[in-house]
Amino acid sequence: MDIHGHVYLLFLMLACLLGNNLDCEAAENPCSYGSPLHGSYCGRGGHPCPQYHSCKIAPNDAYAVCCPDYCKAGSLPVMDGNGFPVHCGRGGMQCPDSYICRVAPTDAWAVCCPDI
Repeated sequence: MDIHGHVYLLFLMLACLLGNNLDCEAAENPCSYGSPLHGSYCGRGGHPCPQYHSCKIAPNDAYAVCCPDYCKAGSLPVMDGNGFPVHCGRGGMQCPDSYICRVAPTDAWAVCCPDI
């Protein structure tokens, strides 16, 4: 998790402890993998998530954040033993059969996604 993800989680934990009507479960990272996009709010009155992100909203509206969405149709990329997407870009591994390497336009990430 990057520094922005840690700051976000710290904010949620403090708000929860101070009783700001946030669900304390929101203090856990809501993303299936990666960290929420720093400063994102995609709920009512917020902004749509940028490309390669999808909106994750708590059932009680405690949070609405943009989470990484590297692969099409919500499929998961190949993960390493620690639950992080495997890097397939420069210097990374070759994707397994039936997977393709998807690379961010800015080279910020490169992951193996199902070739669907």
